[in-house]
Amino acid sequence: MALIIEQQPKYNLVPAGQDLIYTLHDDTNIVGNFKIKYIAEIYVNNQSSNLMVTANRVAIVKVSPNSTGRGIFNLRSIVENYVSPDYEGGVVHNSTNSFFSQYNGTNYSQTTPHTIHQIDDFSTNRNSVRYVRVKFKIEFATSATGSLTTTGDRDSNKILIFNGVLYETDILKMDSNGKFGYHLGHQGLIMNASGDKFLTNAPTTQYIRLNDYMTLPFFSQYNDDFRVGVSGLTNPSIKFIKIQFYYNGSTTGSLITKTISASTGGHAGYMLDSNNKIQFAGVGTGNLVGSGVSLPANWDYYTVVAHDSGDNLVSDTYKIYKQEDDCKGYETIRLTWLNKYGVWDYYNFTKKSTRTYNIARKQYKQITGTWNERKYRLADHQGGSKTFASKISENISLNTNYITEAEAEWLEELFISSEVFILNKRSTDSTDEGYMRKYIEPVTITNSSHIRKTTANDRLIQYNFTLEKTRTKKTHRI
Repeated sequence: MALIIEQQPKYNLVPAGQDLIYTLHDDTNIVGNFKIKYIAEIYVNNQSSNLMVTANRVAIVKVSPNSTGRGIFNLRSIVENYVSPDYEGGVVHNSTNSFFSQYNGTNYSQTTPHTIHQIDDFSTNRNSVRYVRVKFKIEFATSATGSLTTTGDRDSNKILIFNGVLYETDILKMDSNGKFGYHLGHQGLIMNASGDKFLTNAPTTQYIRLNDYMTLPFFSQYNDDFRVGVSGLTNPSIKFIKIQFYYNGSTTGSLITKTISASTGGHAGYMLDSNNKIQFAGVGTGNLVGSGVSLPANWDYYTVVAHDSGDNLVSDTYKIYKQEDDCKGYETIRLTWLNKYGVWDYYNFTKKSTRTYNIARKQYKQITGTWNERKYRLADHQGGSKTFASKISENISLNTNYITEAEAEWLEELFISSEVFILNKRSTDSTDEGYMRKYIEPVTITNSSHIRKTTANDRLIQYNFTLEKTRTKKTHRI
């Protein structure tokens, strides 16, 4: 029997944080031979058409047969290095540099960049998704001192990895051949029917102030083991994001239909380009204003839904309620963080916040008087202990309002997230001042523990988070 692949991922759309197990067997070439190794050549690229070329080979890994003659690879630790978060907007896809996401109607460029949160309409991903395929071989020698022979050339299924992780509690499905994987469709994360979700575990009821930024990410194009859109579509993709404002229980203003196209920063035509597989829709009030939408004079909330290329409703309805700053004058602090699917969630902390400054000083003893002049002279500003340099860090203690159990469970992703930012509201950008470092500020969560609260245990659920700004304040050096 020639080299065969006995086990590989069950699904071809895979979180990069999932174990990627491949099992090889070759009972012909391992019998009576020496120095046997199974070989995995790993190929990664954002284009599917030319994936298996030398330029896209990122690693070659070898393992020895186990006691049953199998070679077992777990390639997770390698391929997860080739996806990362999308922090900024940018080019729509890799086939052309003609279209870009926009901020205030201006295309993204090296001199006019913008964060992913500020997009007017849409942005494709540039780093979150990649194609992966593995070529397997076996090498051996016919004697203990003989030269190596390599044979095999068995290609794995082509998979699409995205910058997500799995928790140890996430349920996996296994088939009779030992293939296993995470069923994204069963979790409602592939939008092909009403009730399906954007790429977030956030509750479908959200809160936003005037001029807050917010994106909703989604799998936009896929038609392999999971299908985006209803069955029978020529182009299985998400095509429209529709927004409707409400006031006193009735609609106000016209239905806002945002069409996904290259000219609006997205892409709806089906392409085998990983940049198009996850996309971001700008749905915050700040995004809407940036795209030229006039908000109604009075509104209570608005809804956001997705439609496929056949204009079929394929998502749950997200209700985004207007939120005011606290009546007691507390500062509202909006956070955005990387969720378990490798994209962004948002939350406003509206209750009391406390800012604390911690200073670490480096001191020295200064000599009194002048020692390098014609006469010794005292000076009032010299002598004694002096501060050579100071490192100033800022900590912020935040408090939520009273929240639901669903919100409490969702905010656990904030507690464990490796990427957290303060996201400031949209405001007028002065052409003289610019807007770099204006809208996002990197922070870290410093809480060392987090208790999951429930209504049964705690009645009213409220959380406190402590942040530390990662950019320290600078002082003069002496």
